[in-house]
Amino acid sequence: MPFSRTFVRLLTACSLAVAPASAATLMVNEYSNGNGVAFPLTKFNSSEYIEFIVGENSTAAELAALTFGDTNSATSQLRSVFRFDQATLQQVLTNSGRTEFLAGTVIVVKGLALGGQDLNYNPLATNTGNADAWNIELVAGQGAIDHSENLINGSYSVENTGDVIWVSTDYPPTSNTDTSGFISALGHDPAPGTIANAATSQFGSGVIWNGNIGTGTVIANTGGTSGSVATATTTSTRGTTNGGANDLWVSSLREYNFVVAVPEPSRVVLMLGGACALILRRRRKLNP
Repeated sequence: MPFSRTFVRLLTACSLAVAPASAATLMVNEYSNGNGVAFPLTKFNSSEYIEFIVGENSTAAELAALTFGDTNSATSQLRSVFRFDQATLQQVLTNSGRTEFLAGTVIVVKGLALGGQDLNYNPLATNTGNADAWNIELVAGQGAIDHSENLINGSYSVENTGDVIWVSTDYPPTSNTDTSGFISALGHDPAPGTIANAATSQFGSGVIWNGNIGTGTVIANTGGTSGSVATATTTSTRGTTNGGANDLWVSSLREYNFVVAVPEPSRVVLMLGGACALILRRRRKLNP
């Protein structure tokens, strides 16, 4: 094989090795339609919750740099905008002796009527199936706070006729129709509006359940790595996975944290560089 071709293949392998993984940091995995009202100070329905899955190892600062919220009932405009309180997340990590939230972690944001915050966190290779060890629960107004300086700061309350729960890297979105920073969305709407259509365009038609919902209904993601599949149910699985492909996906995220580590990108570059040098040396010996 010509040396130039070998070198090109090694360079290609090198570039693939150092390329960052493409994965959403945070995915909406479930949300509920409660029967309470939004608290004036927290702007969050007292008996509703959003459940997220951390898709890759993330620091408290990285998660706190995201925003999330819901839309109006026509799914045509963003309505509420929230973010995680960085100090609360950092407290969780400090208490657990970790510097990052591991992929496969479940984060719940809930109204106060669903109980106080649960900041216990202890993910280990030996307890990947233990929901309590891998999840935290934050109360809106405490561990998750309203982005009050933004114009899109309406109350979070899931609507029967339509709603989209979203996560964005924009801090915050620039307008009530800005979906450019979306990294995840899950919703329901029999007649999707602008935001719902943008979500399906980016994440696939499965992220929007085609129908109305009633009080006590849960929209759960039953999908896995291939994307979200919104399903309406009356069974809440708050703080844990949703069965089937969703179980397998989250389990694979958790278990991957504890496999033999892949060499750091810089080390991979050195290894490939060494391989190039050995090939060059061999070629010189064969062709003095």
